[in-house]
Amino acid sequence: MQVTINPIFAEFGFPVHLGVLDFKVSVNDTPAELLTAIEDGAALRQQELMGEAASSDPVISAVRAAFKATGKDPSRYRPSSEALTRRALAGKGLYKVNNVVDSGNLVSLMSGLPVGCYDAAWIKGDLTLRPATPGETYDGIGKGGINLEGLPVLADGDGPFGSPYSDSARTAVSEKTQNLVFVIYGLNVDVEHVNAAAEVADTLMQKFCTVSDE
Repeated sequence: MQVTINPIFAEFGFPVHLGVLDFKVSVNDTPAELLTAIEDGAALRQQELMGEAASSDPVISAVRAAFKATGKDPSRYRPSSEALTRRALAGKGLYKVNNVVDSGNLVSLMSGLPVGCYDAAWIKGDLTLRPATPGETYDGIGKGGINLEGLPVLADGDGPFGSPYSDSARTAVSEKTQNLVFVIYGLNVDVEHVNAAAEVADTLMQKFCTVSDE
């Protein structure tokens, strides 16, 4: 599987980096140790932002600026990392889904970067990150139809399936998922920050989600 970034992003005036990791996983209920780590992560973010809005975080602010540059209002279409951080700051806690999705959400919460977890069985061919075109839509997980125009989207041979706003139901992780594509959307940040998030992702996935090839 090849992954490319459409060169048109250079015209928007911000850097784009993708962290793409592959894992063989077993999808299960979220273990207590991971739930505790998520609670600790939410508490840490509350301390870091000290009553300020999630959008004041420098990384989240940078991603919001990228949305604006590509033509999407980040106050109507919030980056997924901002939505998670807002929940943490409000004391609502993160959604509990499964060990894989919850690990991804923890990476996103701690890094400020949008993260996508995709079932590789439903991905067709190579991947391209590109701006969505007018009229492009997909059914978002728990959101119904999403107007993608103006969003950076991750697309395969069947069209868009992921974005730093909300991912599609087509490639959603389920209990049947065995091979995972884990994507970190590094919009308007330096590559070192994406690499650091990828290291955290690898640690969490290896500890809580992956299975041996043996």
